[in-house]
Amino acid sequence: MTDRSIEERVIKVFADFKKVAHDEITKDTTFEELGFDSLDGLNLVFELEEEFDLTIPDDRVAEMKGVRQAVEGISALLEAKDKGIDVNAEAVKAFKEQQAGKTADVNSAVEEDPAS
Repeated sequence: MTDRSIEERVIKVFADFKKVAHDEITKDTTFEELGFDSLDGLNLVFELEEEFDLTIPDDRVAEMKGVRQAVEGISALLEAKDKGIDVNAEAVKAFKEQQAGKTADVNSAVEEDPAS
């Protein structure tokens, strides 16, 4: 799938969701320009996931501020999917490692604190 066809599909999802003409949205259109609030953003993510048959990890959602980031993020997710990489499993693994590091940091701090 080409970046251009991904871009066209993302724009279609945005336009249909916002109920505006497709030509009113460009690759540089932001959520703010479309007047999206956080609930709109969440619902839009569901629409994009359905359109592209994928799950968008929370860290990717947080990076999306408009069409450009949505296109780039979806392109990367589709590329990973084509390579057999489960980005959600990778995200869960990274989160668990991050949390394990925080737990280890807290345990070290408790051990070093003579007041404990």
